[in-house]
Amino acid sequence: MEGHDQHTKEQPAKRSMFLTVLCILTFISCGLGVMRTFIITPMADFMIEFIKQSPGYNADAYTEQFLLMKAGWAFYMVSLLPVLLALAGAIMMWNLKKNGFHFYTIANIILLSLPVVWLNLHLNFAEVFFTSLFVTMYASQMKYMR
Repeated sequence: MEGHDQHTKEQPAKRSMFLTVLCILTFISCGLGVMRTFIITPMADFMIEFIKQSPGYNADAYTEQFLLMKAGWAFYMVSLLPVLLALAGAIMMWNLKKNGFHFYTIANIILLSLPVVWLNLHLNFAEVFFTSLFVTMYASQMKYMR
């Protein structure tokens, strides 16, 4: 009878390989986001001059990138908060907690809209595409989370 009870107990949830890969990619992305905060702002002028000296430089193609680089400490410190929120969400999803998905999704919506609202830049459709792709892939893994 005791052996039967062990088989009927709920098995602990197991993280899928796909969810593991998604989380690892998110950990890397968040790490790069944190590094960006502390590298771009102090090195913006150097980076802009380096780009301007490159062969085939086209000023029109870099206007928004230069505005983003010159956004300053306030912008990058504020943008660091949703990066950390996305990281917290990824850690929660790593631990199979559904709330992590919501943290991750909200953080990425903020990250997408921050340059548009703060700097009046255009919405970057490549970022929208990849963010939507990751949110969709994470959503497909909700069945493994509690």
